[in-house]
Amino acid sequence: MNLVPVEGGGHVPMSTSKNPVLGVYRHHCGEIATVHQPKGQKKAHLRYLLCPKCKCDQASGDEYQQLIRENTYRTIEELEAAEAVKLTVNQNEQNQLAETPDTPADAVYKDVDRPESALLNQPLQVVESELTEQPSETPTDVVKPLPEQPTVKPIAQPNTPAANDSDKTKKVAVCAVLGAIVGGLFAIAR
Repeated sequence: MNLVPVEGGGHVPMSTSKNPVLGVYRHHCGEIATVHQPKGQKKAHLRYLLCPKCKCDQASGDEYQQLIRENTYRTIEELEAAEAVKLTVNQNEQNQLAETPDTPADAVYKDVDRPESALLNQPLQVVESELTEQPSETPTDVVKPLPEQPTVKPIAQPNTPAANDSDKTKKVAVCAVLGAIVGGLFAIAR
């Protein structure tokens, strides 16, 4: 990765973007990406990343944009220092959780009734005859007969020549024939 020095100390990765580098961000792939802001009014509120592995990341979701803004650092050195602090804080939290037991070691359980808990922890006994028995009779009131289905009446007339003969279809046919004759006469006269 080619690095470029920044005023005030530190370095950023070299970028091929026309837009200036605003800072650096640890991309989800693990690489350090440069953060840029596009020129123009439409997308001036958005940031985009140039990652050496994934190339251009222009995700515009509000949560992702907020994450980029919160975790953008001016230089690579600042980013690595912030990650080191986060790592030590997480390790300290994990160590504290490991040292804290779930129950105190000196807890006294005088109110626990031993015979009752012993009864609860006995294994279950299953009798095979109870599992394999089938009811001898099926109850008749459980199954109800279905009501009779209503008969379906047709809504439309069947598609037969007698059903389709109407005055409108005759008029359309006559107009089509007359139109063809007039069109043929115009073709001949030309």
